[in-house]
Amino acid sequence: MLGGQFASATRMVFLIVTAVFAAVAGRELYASIRTASISIVAEKIERGETVANDVAARYAARTIEVVDGHYCRSDIVAAGVTLVLTQLDRQNVNVNYDAWAAAASNARQYLRYALSCMPTNSNFWLRLAAVQSKIAEEPVAIAEMMKRSVVLAPHDQGMILTRFYFWNDFTSVTLSAAKSALNSDLTTMLKLGDRCMVNSTIKKVSPQLRPVFDRTWASVGEGATARFRQRCSRQTAKL
Repeated sequence: MLGGQFASATRMVFLIVTAVFAAVAGRELYASIRTASISIVAEKIERGETVANDVAARYAARTIEVVDGHYCRSDIVAAGVTLVLTQLDRQNVNVNYDAWAAAASNARQYLRYALSCMPTNSNFWLRLAAVQSKIAEEPVAIAEMMKRSVVLAPHDQGMILTRFYFWNDFTSVTLSAAKSALNSDLTTMLKLGDRCMVNSTIKKVSPQLRPVFDRTWASVGEGATARFRQRCSRQTAKL
């Protein structure tokens, strides 16, 4: 009697678990089908292939499907980030302000959604800070986003060099508000970075960043700078 009840309960649990897995698999399959074209276009852009402006714009607009569908799968979300940022990059604020403003607003909204899915993604925090800096000068908010990016990827050379591009473009007010994060990035880059990769990134330091950069270079010491000059692997991924 007890054995029969146990077997019946086991079968019930098995059926419930199977149904749950089937439902999850079905949702993932549906998400993949709904966003397949978005992912394909994003991959073409990431590979450097030519994607016409109208095509990029059309699929950037379709990223709303990712948000409305509450798809938080990393590959789907990342594809959307590529598309909304590409759409923003292709706008010229001086030629068509309305189109630029719409693209900037959409990029900011989508990046906030992306971070709700993946709050520990350093690159998404960086991109949100960059977009916000284009929309409006909010030094404290931008500095907080940059700090999160640095904390989440403090020794990833690729991320540090990418962040440098944006540090180089921020205003002196924003740089001051993000002083601790900026100093951390510059110090790590100059103490442990690959010289060839770093030099290719810092060919031109902006006037507002130059004083901070020079102070950091002096502060790391002659020993560290001498070692920096000797490193040139061109393959360093981590600092």
